[in-house]
Amino acid sequence: MLEQSLALDKGFANFLQRQGFTDWEKLRQMGLLRGAPGGERLLLSVVGTERLEKLFTKLFDESRFLSPYGLRSLSAFYRNQPYELDADGISATIDYEPAESTTDMFGGNSNWRGPVWFPLNYLVISCLERYHRFYGDEFTVEYPAGSGQQLTLSDIAQDLRDRLVSIFLTGPDGRRPCFGWVDHFQHDPAWRDNLLFSEYFHGDNAAGLGAAHQTGWTGLIADVIRRRHGAVPDTADLIANLYRGPVHDR
Repeated sequence: MLEQSLALDKGFANFLQRQGFTDWEKLRQMGLLRGAPGGERLLLSVVGTERLEKLFTKLFDESRFLSPYGLRSLSAFYRNQPYELDADGISATIDYEPAESTTDMFGGNSNWRGPVWFPLNYLVISCLERYHRFYGDEFTVEYPAGSGQQLTLSDIAQDLRDRLVSIFLTGPDGRRPCFGWVDHFQHDPAWRDNLLFSEYFHGDNAAGLGAAHQTGWTGLIADVIRRRHGAVPDTADLIANLYRGPVHDR
């Protein structure tokens, strides 16, 4: 695939040439090219392995980003230690807000200030699957951070899916996290099994917040469930199979 990309001389080929990524042996030595001939995989990433591991120590820390129900959109570290930025005489502050915003900025929207937000989680899970496709089972990280437990990136992606799904499931206490403190939804037979697709969810307890019918992005839970059970092929596999077909026919 890499050789054909260069032969076609398209945008991707130009990128490889500009970056000096046309020496396959050098790429292998750098750890950026792996796999048997004909099935090589090239890693193009904003961060390399060393930085990736450092990033994961924060991302998978339960006192920071990792909640029982998925990843928070902002680290809980800033709950009591707001981040402040001073630039050109203007001071800006952001703190961890797990529920509705405490300001009217952007209409009081707080999806990126602490709550569990489906677009962010879905993208992170997709990235973890892509990294696992390159590194395989030999690359593991501590998950959750500080637990002493080493997991593959694929296993971590699966656990994050499980956490997201648990938002809607009845827990040991007989309550669905997504219904929060609304007892009418929790216990009324006419409502307790009618799930709402909330815009985002409380960063600590997963209570549904924001718009109550956000089927646009919270509807991603359907895809999360299907992928959790292997009902949807990996996107990279689909692309690879589409590519292999014409090559093998020739």
